[in-house]
Amino acid sequence: MVGDDEVRGSTSARNVHEILGLLHGNDIETWVAGGWGVDALLGKQTRDHRDLDVLIPYERTIAAFEALRQQHFRLTTDWFPVRFEMIHGSGGIVDVHPIRRLDDGGAELAQIDGPPWIYTPDALAGEGVIDGVAVRCLSAAEQVRTHLGYEPTLTDIQDMGHLAERFGLDLPAPYHIMGSRT
Repeated sequence: MVGDDEVRGSTSARNVHEILGLLHGNDIETWVAGGWGVDALLGKQTRDHRDLDVLIPYERTIAAFEALRQQHFRLTTDWFPVRFEMIHGSGGIVDVHPIRRLDDGGAELAQIDGPPWIYTPDALAGEGVIDGVAVRCLSAAEQVRTHLGYEPTLTDIQDMGHLAERFGLDLPAPYHIMGSRT
């Protein structure tokens, strides 16, 4: 199996729509997260993206895996039940995060170490646009929350700066010293 650090590539807006179309065509709900989720909230692509991070209902995990496999995606990372990643030979990497829906409309995501990550209903209520097509995504506030607890990369800093500017957010440390509401 290929390790995370060995998988290189770029996932275009076209790849995103193909992947989301495939999942939706197999009755699998999706929420776009990560870099594409930021760009969806912004309504425009601001940078190249290695992969598409997508949340799906836990009970549809096998269906998602099989749908992708049947379209010649191959498994490159298997951290089930937390996440799995698949790559297509012609381009496109998808990082799938199965979530368990909660009675309040939120969800939880299993973690490798520690308790599950909890998404509130508001966190899952984001709406965005990728290349002219509406997508459901994590909210701007949740995108910020998912970027805490580790040393940010330059890309993280830029992404959070774009969200702060677009949505008038005051960013927490370590981002606030780097230009909230720039």
